Amino acid sequence: MNIFLTSLLISVLAAACIWLMGRRDPGGRPWLTVICLAVLLLLPALTLLPKWHIDLLGSVSSGGSAATSTPWWLFAWGVGTGLMLLRILTNHLALRKWVSESSVLNSESWKETLHQSAVMLGVRGLPELRMKTGLSSPVVTGLRSPVILMPHHASQWSVDTQKMAILHELGHLQRKDLWVRCAADIACALHWYNPLVWWMRAKLLSQCEYACDAHVIVSGAHARDYVRALCDVVENAISQPEAAARPCGVCAMADHAPLKARVARLIHGSSSGTPWLAAIAAALTTATALGLTLVRPAIISEGGQSEPVEYSQKEIDLRHSANPFPGND
Repeated sequence: MNIFLTSLLISVLAAACIWLMGRRDPGGRPWLTVICLAVLLLLPALTLLPKWHIDLLGSVSSGGSAATSTPWWLFAWGVGTGLMLLRILTNHLALRKWVSESSVLNSESWKETLHQSAVMLGVRGLPELRMKTGLSSPVVTGLRSPVILMPHHASQWSVDTQKMAILHELGHLQRKDLWVRCAADIACALHWYNPLVWWMRAKLLSQCEYACDAHVIVSGAHARDYVRALCDVVENAISQPEAAARPCGVCAMADHAPLKARVARLIHGSSSGTPWLAAIAAALTTATALGLTLVRPAIISEGGQSEPVEYSQKEIDLRHSANPFPGND
């Protein structure tokens, strides 16, 4: 089974599980989405491992390998994946240039707000705080050297709104959401042909926003103060139609999840249901991926030997060129 069909089958199961778990709470169980995307991320590596051939009687033999020829679909997958990975690299370089065009916030008020926010969340290493012209919403970026970027109109916000915005972006750093997003982007690059993988990535980005909101509240922020600041930030982002488009690879406070749903979840709480259902869904997706990539059916030969169903390209060509009516020669 080639990687296209395997990816489709696994993603159908994974997307169904994620959708079912999210019917009651759209932001619940982000770890399930992470596991499903991680399985798809590892799928190309799993297809290279030795296979276990299982015959009709249930006996198992290990150590088999796939055919050595390179089919057309593998070439097409490699070209598409290479282009998508190049796109990720280009966005990364554009983001570095984009950050370099910002200015450092050195005022004592901003430094104090950043310090207080870090103490509240328990963040040790402080990221750099900068201001970017043309930015519509606070964002955080940088996998190894994180930077929080504030829009130019953030200086007009109240101190509480500034603090809540910084708390949100620090929450993304503490939760490692930038790394999660990077892994999701690579999974989409490997499965560029599969719309369900792109859907799971979008779902994960929205779940990260819900989870980050909840993380800030659990860390001590007042829910109503945070909701008020969130609404102000989103309103300011909407009123900035001239803002420049951001490169991929950032987590923004005003993006990915609908404001109404975020506010409702903060005020009324979540209803994710029992975690064991999500655990079963994750285990089922993982087991299916392992079964489709590591197990191969086999047929029983006349001598009772188990033979794999797969044939080499040379054997296939020989069978195609054989005379179907040898008695007529």
